[in-house]
Amino acid sequence: MFRHEIVITQGILPFKIIIHNKSVIQITKHWHQSLEIDYTVHGDGDYFVSGHKTHLKDGDFIIINSGEVHGVENIAPGDKRRSLTLLIPAKTMKKMVPNIANYYFVSQHTDPKKNKIIKKELAAIYYLWTKKDNHYAQIEILGHFYLLFSHLLQDFLVQKNEVLTFNEVKKQDKVKEIIAYLSQNFTENLTLSDIAKHFNFSKNYLDRLFEKEVHTSLMHYLQLIRLQYAYQEIANTNLPINIIADHCGFANVKSLQKLFKKIYQVSPKQYREQLKSQ
Repeated sequence: MFRHEIVITQGILPFKIIIHNKSVIQITKHWHQSLEIDYTVHGDGDYFVSGHKTHLKDGDFIIINSGEVHGVENIAPGDKRRSLTLLIPAKTMKKMVPNIANYYFVSQHTDPKKNKIIKKELAAIYYLWTKKDNHYAQIEILGHFYLLFSHLLQDFLVQKNEVLTFNEVKKQDKVKEIIAYLSQNFTENLTLSDIAKHFNFSKNYLDRLFEKEVHTSLMHYLQLIRLQYAYQEIANTNLPINIIADHCGFANVKSLQKLFKKIYQVSPKQYREQLKSQ
């Protein structure tokens, strides 16, 4: 995930549930209109939200507001990591809070007891979704969701102008535009100068802005987008690696191989061999 993501709900639930059962190396920075709540059952990782880092471990949760650029890094290795993601679409939010655009959810409350209530409801949703695969489980989940959301509205919702300045909102909006542009043009031979010219910024200002908000350089982020697409082609096609590198905008095959090995600890060829042996 590295662009504006459209969220589709499931069954009778007015939100989407994602269960993460394995470790991945990282989740590239992205954004969506949905409210996101992440709950770590077991394992840990570093969440970067609008340039701020939060470390999550067993039993921790984080709330990511609509439109915030976010990603996860330094996820603990191994197959035992388990976590839950709830994605609540903007239309669901507006039904419950018509003027939600003026508000912001804080990620943690100063009162540990209130945080504990949120953890309890998230744990219940995780258990029901993973242990009971039937229509009645969804009804139970719906009950826990509305309890969860009522507590969030009572204890975690604040006026947006209390936590974000006008300039901060403008910067976040501009970064979302940049991410959308990179996601649409990653196959092109883009340079920092090209991108800066497109947005009428100096190269230095553009790179500083992106680094501050996304926690990585703009050109490295562009390479990660290319890598995400290359990974899909490496895993799901028999195309030669050099053709994939060209498809995905890499300068040459060595550039793809070097980044792939850095992120996944194996070469593209070795990764394909691992998939075949499974």
